[in-house]
Amino acid sequence: MNETNTLPTKLSLLWCLIHFGLEVICFQYYTFCFGEPLLAAVMALIYDVIAFFPQFLIGGLSEKHPHLPIGKIGAGLVLLGGSAAFAESAALHIAGLVVLSAGNAFVHVGGAEATLFTCRDRIAPSAVFIAGGAAGVVTGKLLGARCGTVTIGMLAMLCAFALILFADKLRRKTKRIRPTLHLADERRNLLAVILLAFFVVTVRGLLAYGIPTAWKQTDLHAVLLFGMMALGKAAGGICSDCFGAKKTALISSAASVPLLLLGNQNMIVSLTGIALFSMTTASTLGIMVSAAPDTPLVAYGMTTVGLLLGTLPMMFPITADIISQNWVLTLLSILCFLSLWYIMAPDKPNCMKRKIG
Repeated sequence: MNETNTLPTKLSLLWCLIHFGLEVICFQYYTFCFGEPLLAAVMALIYDVIAFFPQFLIGGLSEKHPHLPIGKIGAGLVLLGGSAAFAESAALHIAGLVVLSAGNAFVHVGGAEATLFTCRDRIAPSAVFIAGGAAGVVTGKLLGARCGTVTIGMLAMLCAFALILFADKLRRKTKRIRPTLHLADERRNLLAVILLAFFVVTVRGLLAYGIPTAWKQTDLHAVLLFGMMALGKAAGGICSDCFGAKKTALISSAASVPLLLLGNQNMIVSLTGIALFSMTTASTLGIMVSAAPDTPLVAYGMTTVGLLLGTLPMMFPITADIISQNWVLTLLSILCFLSLWYIMAPDKPNCMKRKIG
């Protein structure tokens, strides 16, 4: 198998590790520097807005200036912001978080650029890249709560920076080719496709924090939860390429609902539902990119805006209580299933013959 066929797989694995290291330092920094509940809530909001919202703008910048080293810029900002944790000043901690959050956004777009512009007609590379973040989040949180320094996180980010340099070197071996994904149904109104895909992403952001998990009592439980999220995100892309994106999205979204509802007290049932629920990440990204083939990075950035909009209401206890009710979870899940059924293109008959390089 030649280098062109194997490059997407190599880049997806590299950027999965980069994404892991990025989230380790970000969440170790946040957990370590902001322990007071009110300040932590405010800083979480600032982090989410700065890290998620600008990604479609950064994506547009990268598309206009393809030689701009987006990933390296982001890594430099993350390391600069993270270094503020070694200071004693609360003001520097806040400033550091702002810089760190901005760097996070740049690195995310760097990963999207590397995987989307080499994936051709496959969504798995981007899905594997995205999956690394969930594992990094829980690792960073645990380190931040138990370590008296952010040294481990900074070392993880330095390793990620080295991997970015290596990944960029590999990228120079091939041309920048726009993805040729066809997950959006061309028979549907384009605006309806975009809005419904955005709706599904937003609901996924809501439900990610509203899933009832009374069984989650220990650090190991938290690791398992985020680990299954990561596994589901990667599996969603791989299964989409192997068996068909629409089939994967509809089966996983439908099967996840009863498991999530019944798994509040049962860890295994709940984790299975969470993995299935996470598999639609690849589907919605593929739909958005298919709907905007000339601006795939902007489309990617819009999915992070959707996640942000879904996450924000969950910061308020009254909203979280409403979303976590079974009838709300069921209704939103049904609406997502119907949206995906309506806007996704039928699977090609030969999708199972696709070679995963």
